Amino acid sequence: MCGMKKPPGCRELTFFNFQMMSLHPHVHLACVSSMEEELDRALEMRDRQTWRHPGEVQLMEDNGLIFFSLLISCKVFFGQIATRGKLLFWGAKVNSLIDKGQFWRLATSSVLHANIGHLMVNCYSLNSIGPTIENLSGPRRFIAVYLTSAIASSAMSYWFCRAPAVGASGAIFGLVGSLAVFVIRHRRMIGGGKEDLQNIAKVIFLNMMIGLLTKGIDNWGHLGGLLGGVATSWFVGPAWQYGPKLHDGRRVFTDKAPIRYLTIRKTEPKNIS
Repeated sequence: MCGMKKPPGCRELTFFNFQMMSLHPHVHLACVSSMEEELDRALEMRDRQTWRHPGEVQLMEDNGLIFFSLLISCKVFFGQIATRGKLLFWGAKVNSLIDKGQFWRLATSSVLHANIGHLMVNCYSLNSIGPTIENLSGPRRFIAVYLTSAIASSAMSYWFCRAPAVGASGAIFGLVGSLAVFVIRHRRMIGGGKEDLQNIAKVIFLNMMIGLLTKGIDNWGHLGGLLGGVATSWFVGPAWQYGPKLHDGRRVFTDKAPIRYLTIRKTEPKNIS
């Protein structure tokens, strides 16, 4: 809704379908499906190897963070309904109110949604790519990528789009950027890196085109989230490198991420499944 000339009131925010910042489900599914074989091969490779690094190696089978994020989004949306739009107006990215010092809107706008359709599409997208990123990066790095991408999305939208905005898709675009960084860094380990990057690029391009051709989508927010995810993942990792082989032939890996603060908890060498 970048075409609106002034910020909407509470009633308009409640009923106007604005800022559908979300990955198109069919486009996103195409990416996930085309990359599934290569990612499965990477996971199978890790099953046969031992990983040792100075940071955290924890792959959560139940993806608790994804469930928690989806639960928060649903509860907040019910809160929007219960308050008749007041919660939406309190937390949406409205530039004129941010100019007056309401900086929390840069963070809260990412957990609000315009309507039930907006919520469902973003939940679908998060559930599609979120578990992969959480498993590859670990829970603490997932949190860092998601939150940084959400704020980066709101910040870029604030600077380049005057229209009010809500939605988690900026953070979801950050997860796509995180996956791209992982594939670039480990393309020699998992194989098929070039094809995976091409698929990711197609998803980004198609979603940006959808944003340009569809009224009410903030591509600046998408771009900000994407760049936030790329930058965060580049610095915090993971950045696996080959180490020596053990006596039983298994490979030892070391995490060489530039910033290791989020991975300081050591774990014993173990097989990853």
